[in-house]
Amino acid sequence: MVATIRLKFIGFALLLCCTLVACKKKNRETAIEQGTFKVLSYNVYEGFSGDAVKKQGFKKWIDTMKPDVIALQEMKGFTKAGLQNFAVEMGYNYTLMWHEAGLPVALVSKYPITEIKTVPSNLHLIQAKVLDYNFFVIHLSPLTYEIRKAEMEIILARTQGIPKTEKILMMGDFNNMSPQDASFYNTTAKMDLVRASELSNPGTKILNNGQIDYTTIQNITDEGFYDTWKIFRSNYEKSAPTKLRTHNNFTRIDYIFMNKAILNYYKDSYLVKDAYTDYMSDHYPMVLILKK
Repeated sequence: MVATIRLKFIGFALLLCCTLVACKKKNRETAIEQGTFKVLSYNVYEGFSGDAVKKQGFKKWIDTMKPDVIALQEMKGFTKAGLQNFAVEMGYNYTLMWHEAGLPVALVSKYPITEIKTVPSNLHLIQAKVLDYNFFVIHLSPLTYEIRKAEMEIILARTQGIPKTEKILMMGDFNNMSPQDASFYNTTAKMDLVRASELSNPGTKILNNGQIDYTTIQNITDEGFYDTWKIFRSNYEKSAPTKLRTHNNFTRIDYIFMNKAILNYYKDSYLVKDAYTDYMSDHYPMVLILKK
């Protein structure tokens, strides 16, 4: 009888110990989660192609990603009210979208969106603040490098009006390749693809005197912004196309840039490539994780 009681006591003690360890682990994971600020930027290909199934899939996928802020590009077909309803269904109470026509950009947040700035009607841009971060959600023109350069000059002029001690994040689809990736593009096969793309898409212009024009992205880094994907990487990874496209004209044109004031808060950044993102859009989303 005594032995039985002793065994039961030992079993209870072991169960209690395991429970405490599990609780500590869960609390530690929660603390890690609470100690970070997670941003996701995603070109969702013409408003999820207007497909209700894709929209539902996005809600489920976002629930696994759990970003604090979502920057969306190509929100075709969404109204401001429609965006608000869409966001609330995912657990986000704050939204911002300036324009409803064309391919607007949008901002969805768990935290209030403040200090909202007006933007030109012909520019796919959001400028606002979430917590102490100045957000710029951007979709530059897919047409010519000259247009992209001019659009970026307007945006950079706006960043210059913000004190350098403040945190600035710029993200989205920039439709322009980066000089940091030049060595990966400087191949005969890649240049043939670029030339073929220009020929099959009249009105687009990537090449300047036969060479890829990197000016738009170069101007961003010259202003002291850091390409977060490149901070600890020297390799190359495309952000488009996904498996939704059959062509192999690979590019890295989706970025999240941050200024020097955020450098010490940097934790991680990556492109999300999984069974969902392979086919949801023709771009892969990008994530940035910062320490609070």
